[in-house]
Amino acid sequence: MMSESKIVEFLDDHLSIDEIQDESQNGMQVDAAGEINKIVFAVDVRKDIVERATEAGADMLFVHHGFIWGEGFGTLTGKYYQIVKMLFENDTSLYAAHLPLDIHPKVGNNVELANLLGAEIGEPFMEYKGTNIARMANFKEEKVVVEIAEELERKLDTETYTVGEKKTAKKIGILTGKGGQALEDAKNNGAELFITGERTYTTYNEAIDMEIPIIFAGHYATETLGLKKVKDLLEEKFDVETGFLDAKTTI
Repeated sequence: MMSESKIVEFLDDHLSIDEIQDESQNGMQVDAAGEINKIVFAVDVRKDIVERATEAGADMLFVHHGFIWGEGFGTLTGKYYQIVKMLFENDTSLYAAHLPLDIHPKVGNNVELANLLGAEIGEPFMEYKGTNIARMANFKEEKVVVEIAEELERKLDTETYTVGEKKTAKKIGILTGKGGQALEDAKNNGAELFITGERTYTTYNEAIDMEIPIIFAGHYATETLGLKKVKDLLEEKFDVETGFLDAKTTI
């Protein structure tokens, strides 16, 4: 068994929790007493996810999207009460890592998406709250955009939506999740293709106007990668059981 404090201390340090400004309250959001023997990972903290985590006997639930943002949720009512009640009753702690998990140079969602496609990791770009949150990457040879989209569909078990599917690209910009805000910066940095998760009407139109191909691969699917990497890391470093709670969605 490994004490909670050592695992949390490692995560806080490895993910630079205190150094990255974010709307999410990253790190431990709900504390619980006791040893950590089992950690389960999920993209979101929802009632059904928390229920599955507690039924699985998890001592900690590690999520990408926690439930404390900005100034917090105010009153502890409704779904927040139900979630916290389940966590308290089962002595399950909740740990969240949003931007720290997106941008990490080794286990982050952006670099893991590039690795999934066999692309060479490039420089970060697009500053947000003092930190560059998107990532450039390069293929050794040009690839057809539609073939890249098909590869993402296979490897992420997702559905993609593509603009400019017949074009080719060697240099790509990546921002997982709802990352359309980095589209213009990606093009300004020389990207011939931009890959993100969530498809929005605005970003779709901007891609057409800027004449840059874009692949929308799903908010959820593009943000499972970092979680699974951290899961494997903790299994290797600590004597702890882990699991991943899949909540597959095409959104």
